[in-house]
Amino acid sequence: MIKVSIIVPVYNVEKYISRCLDSLVDQTLKEIEIIVVNDETPDNSEKIILEYTNKYKNIKYYKKKNGGLSDARNYGIGYASGEYIAFVDSDDYVDLSMFEKMYKKAKTDNLDIVVCDSIEVYIDKTILKRSNFNYSDSVIKNYIISPPMACIRLYKKNLFDKVRFTKDIYYEDLFLNPSLVNLTSKIGFLEEGLYYYVQRNDSIMKQSSYSTKLLDIFKVLKYNKDILYNNYPNEIEYLYISHLLRTASLRFLDYDNYKDLISKIKEEIKENFSNYNKNIYYKKSSVKLKIICFLAYHKRYKLLRLIKRIGG
Repeated sequence: MIKVSIIVPVYNVEKYISRCLDSLVDQTLKEIEIIVVNDETPDNSEKIILEYTNKYKNIKYYKKKNGGLSDARNYGIGYASGEYIAFVDSDDYVDLSMFEKMYKKAKTDNLDIVVCDSIEVYIDKTILKRSNFNYSDSVIKNYIISPPMACIRLYKKNLFDKVRFTKDIYYEDLFLNPSLVNLTSKIGFLEEGLYYYVQRNDSIMKQSSYSTKLLDIFKVLKYNKDILYNNYPNEIEYLYISHLLRTASLRFLDYDNYKDLISKIKEEIKENFSNYNKNIYYKKSSVKLKIICFLAYHKRYKLLRLIKRIGG
C-alpha cells in the first residue's frame, strides 16, 4: 500500500532537482511514490530526472504542456494512489524522516491535514520558521493564520475529491489552504522543522520586474474573507494584516509604483479593518510586525525601506 504520494512539479530547476530527489528517494518511509511532473521545462532537468527514474522504481515521471505550478500539482494529483498527498517544490528539499513523521502523526491522531515547521535556507544561514503560532487555544484557528505553504502540509487524499489548486493565480497556497477548514476539522501540527525552503532571488515572488499578477493578493484575501469571515472574523482580519499590510507592503517596495501599491493596501485595510491594531492576534505578534504594519499604514516609505534592508 502506498502511504504517501509526493508530487514534484518541475520547471527550470536543473541546479536543484538532484538535491530535491535525493532527499525523497532516501526517505525513511518506504511506502511512498514520487510523482515528478515536467511542466514543459526548457532546461536540462529532464535528463537528470530520467537518470533517477532508471534507478528508482518508485519514481513516476509525467510530461505535460506548460500550465504553471497549480496546474502541475493538479496533474500530479490525478495520478496519485497514496493514502495521503504531499507537495515538494523541486528547488527545495526535505528532512529524510519528514514523511515518516508526518504520516505517523496523521495516523496516530486521525488527522486529515498535518502541518510541520519549515527551515528557510539562505546562502549563509538557515532560519527556523514556526507554523503554529499558538496564538489561540483552537487548533483550527491556529491553522487558518498559519503560513499557507502547501509544501509543509500532508493532506488526506480524499480532500482533493472536492478541491484543487486554482490555475493562473499567484498566492495559490493562500487561496486554498485556509478554506480547507470548511472540509475538515481533523488538523494538527508537528512542531519540527522538516521542510527546507530554499530562498532564491529569481523566484516568482522575488521577481525584479513588476507584474499585475502580484495584485492577486487582494483577490485571494477577498475570497477567504467571503467564505470564512462569518465564522472566523479575527482570523481573516489577521490574514489581511500579515499578508497584505506586512508582507505585500515590503514586497511592493521593490517596484517603481510602490507608492500607489502601498496606498492601495492602506485603502483596503482602512475600508475593511480600520481598527486592525486591536486584533487579538496582532496584539500577540512580534514588535517587528507591528512596526512594519504601522509604517505601511502611515506610508512612511523611507523607514519601511530601512526595516526591509535590515531584515524585515
